[in-house]
Amino acid sequence: MGRTVALQSARHPESIGGAGALFSGMLDALDELTDGVVVDILRGEKAYSASGLSEDILRSIVRDNIEAILQHLLGIGDSVHAPRVAGRVKAEYGVPMDSLLHAYRLAGLRLWESMMARATTAEGSSALLEASSRFWGIIDRYSGVAADTYREVVEERDRRDQHSKRVLLVSILDGDFADSPAPALRALGLLAGASYAVLALEMRDSVADARPNLEERMRAVGIASFWTPWKGEHLGLLSNASNADVAAVLTQLARTTMSRGGVSLPFVTLDDAPTAVSQALLALRCVPPGEPGIHPYGSAPIDTILAAQPKYAAELRERTLGGLSLLDSGDARVLLDTLQAWFDSDGSTAACAEALQCHRNTVLHRLGRVAQLTGKSVMKPQEAAELYTALRAMRLAGDAAAPPGHPTVGGRRSLVP
Repeated sequence: MGRTVALQSARHPESIGGAGALFSGMLDALDELTDGVVVDILRGEKAYSASGLSEDILRSIVRDNIEAILQHLLGIGDSVHAPRVAGRVKAEYGVPMDSLLHAYRLAGLRLWESMMARATTAEGSSALLEASSRFWGIIDRYSGVAADTYREVVEERDRRDQHSKRVLLVSILDGDFADSPAPALRALGLLAGASYAVLALEMRDSVADARPNLEERMRAVGIASFWTPWKGEHLGLLSNASNADVAAVLTQLARTTMSRGGVSLPFVTLDDAPTAVSQALLALRCVPPGEPGIHPYGSAPIDTILAAQPKYAAELRERTLGGLSLLDSGDARVLLDTLQAWFDSDGSTAACAEALQCHRNTVLHRLGRVAQLTGKSVMKPQEAAELYTALRAMRLAGDAAAPPGHPTVGGRRSLVP
């Protein structure tokens, strides 16, 4: 014990107590203790043999930790480098967390038994009992530090893995992927030889983000997915192993989400992924702002054309409905609602009046006012088509509250019954 006890006594004489000689003597038996703990670990934890961690590396880790624990007990060291190394190495080799923690318990038991065997006098036993809380506290601290480091390594590895997978997905969606698709799809957790689709979801804050819940619910019906951020949206590559109608499934699931989304047509080869990306993003823009839902590409051709040509859509709604700006916003809203209800009623004045809970003559009067202000009548098919398309353009632009160019002032005399 000579050098160690002398050093300890010089620095912290009050901390050695009667157990100091026991701890110092165990440092002299460090190799023997290390061999015993390694045997205990390999015998009690099969995960170490399965991990590929060599016995030499395990022995080095065990020896460093035992030495650090004893130095800690003697007050000549307080470093947690050894447990950090243990956590990092075992995480890298894939040793389970439970096995890591069990190894510290086994080491603690082996050290405690050795201390008890050395405490042959009443004074030694009493001193060891007094040091027990400190000893097991150090064991807990070391196992905690090792576990924290283990988690840090695993989380960093997962981040790198997710980043690599997102890079792989981007290469597929960009059309820059030229390798065999099967390994890439397996890496993303998707099936090779399945039907695929691209789903675009608006990117919201983490609280309102619909993607995690939607991903889980799709998986429950046999639709796997992998995701990446993409120019302000989330893009997911979907693999359909259930022969389900993906668009129908998503439409059903979207009823409980608060996000807008668009889904592409199905495809079977990854070469078609870039086209599917364009379809999904265009379909997303077919859902009006503030109205959650998932739009299947091609299900509303007029909306698709308007979303694809936003500048032309703005010009169309300005030229067609701009005359309504002569009214105040409330009167314009009444006429727009009546016009929409008439189209929704397939041009039936009676059905429109019932939907609006007014007289059919009121509907006819309002439609006449629309014709007067816009120069377009719903009674003429071509002009009716222009009015309908302008209404759709207004809705997709999120301008349903007022016609294009309408001033944000009120107080005008009501002109609409």
